[in-house]
Amino acid sequence: MGYNEKVLDKIAIMEQRAKERKALWHTISDSFGKEGAEGIANELAVEMDEFREKFDVLLAKLNDML
Repeated sequence: MGYNEKVLDKIAIMEQRAKERKALWHTISDSFGKEGAEGIANELAVEMDEFREKFDVLLAKLNDML
């Protein structure tokens, strides 16, 4: 993979992360509008569970590589 492709991949990753942050913000603000602070707490708990699952999968892959 050449330098040009690496830069384009990096840009694409940054754009994807920005979209994910926007989606999370919309979800959190919608939760607050519907349920107040409790809604935000519940939504963040769901997001943390999903994050942990992804992290565990990546950690397992790293362990397999060792």
